[in-house]
Amino acid sequence: MVLGLKIPKLNVSGTGGFTGFLKSNEVIAVGSAILITPIIMASITAIVGRVPFLRDHFAVGMIVASFVLFALSATFSGMLRAVVLGISAGVLIVGLQSTSIVQGFLGKLEEVVP
Repeated sequence: MVLGLKIPKLNVSGTGGFTGFLKSNEVIAVGSAILITPIIMASITAIVGRVPFLRDHFAVGMIVASFVLFALSATFSGMLRAVVLGISAGVLIVGLQSTSIVQGFLGKLEEVVP
């Protein structure tokens, strides 16, 4: 008990212990979204830049690329599927982050939170 609050224990025994927890597909997907997506973004941006309509609309291009990766991940299984899902989620976040709606929201958020 810390400051009168009961802290729950992390139970990873059902996943094969801590190493099993690290090998779970969810952790692999989040790790690949964080670590691999920045490395691959240059290649994805170059591919999107070759398509005439998507070249002019970066956000739409990134969202379309993420949907293509999501569809591609259905053909894989196991850890490879988790890696591709993580990369596609990272690309989707980049695409959504560059939309004017999100940019406007972030601008308003910066005014409220100094």
